[in-house]
Formats: sequence, structure tokens, C-alpha cells
Amino acid sequence: MKTLLLSLFLFSGLLAIPGTEDPVVPYRTGLKIFFVTRVENFVDDTKEACDSYSGRDWRESQKYFGKLIKDYSEYYSSLSQEKKNRVNKALGKYVGMTFKAGVDVSIDVLKEIYRRAPSVLEGVYEGSGLKDLFESN
Repeated sequence: MKTLLLSLFLFSGLLAIPGTEDPVVPYRTGLKIFFVTRVENFVDDTKEACDSYSGRDWRESQKYFGKLIKDYSEYYSSLSQEKKNRVNKALGKYVGMTFKAGVDVSIDVLKEIYRRAPSVLEGVYEGSGLKDLFESN
């Protein structure tokens, strides 16, 4: 019986094995009303964790980012301009972090972002570290 219970815990993910946790911050789809918050949390949490990302981790993160862009394309027409600006700024921050880490961002993602450019560029400015560089002193 103990073996069965231990197996259930291991397979259900309720018991974490030390050293096996994934450092990559996941993006999970969900209700549209929480979309903007999910995007901002994903980007902010990624910013906190990305210093330890390997190339493989960045590739995994880019897959999550692709899901985020898909959701954004789906929700775009129903979002207010203020929410679009918040999402765009967060997207720009993420792209800036990838630039800073030397990660190649796919052309399709850049084209999608370019269409929503102004607040995305503001996010790139912050996420790449340029804001800290130019505004320090």
C-alpha cells in the first residue's frame, strides 16, 4: 500500500524531487479577463529567473512566448487600448531580455510585435537594460 501511495504522489507531481525543478517560468493559457495579468506576471517572473537560463531554457521559454502571442492575437480586438499598451510593453520587455541574453527571436514574432510597436519598443528599452544604462547617474 505504501508503494502505491508513493507512486501516486510521484506521478501526480505532488512530491517534488530535489534538483529536478524546471527553472523556466511557464505561461499558461486561461480566462481572457486575466490575460493582461498573466502576461505581465510571465514577463516579470521570467526577468527574475532568466539570469540562470541556459540556451535550452530560453528555447523552452520561447515556446511559452509563442503561446502568449497566440492568445494575444485571439484577444487583441477585444482589449482596450490601455490593456494593449500594458501587454505590448510587457512583450517588449521580454524581447529586450532575449536580446540581452543573445537569443534569436523568430521573424514571425518580431513582425507581430512590430504591428503594435510603440509600447513594445518602450518595453524593449526597459527589458534590454538600455533604460538603466541611459538613465543612471
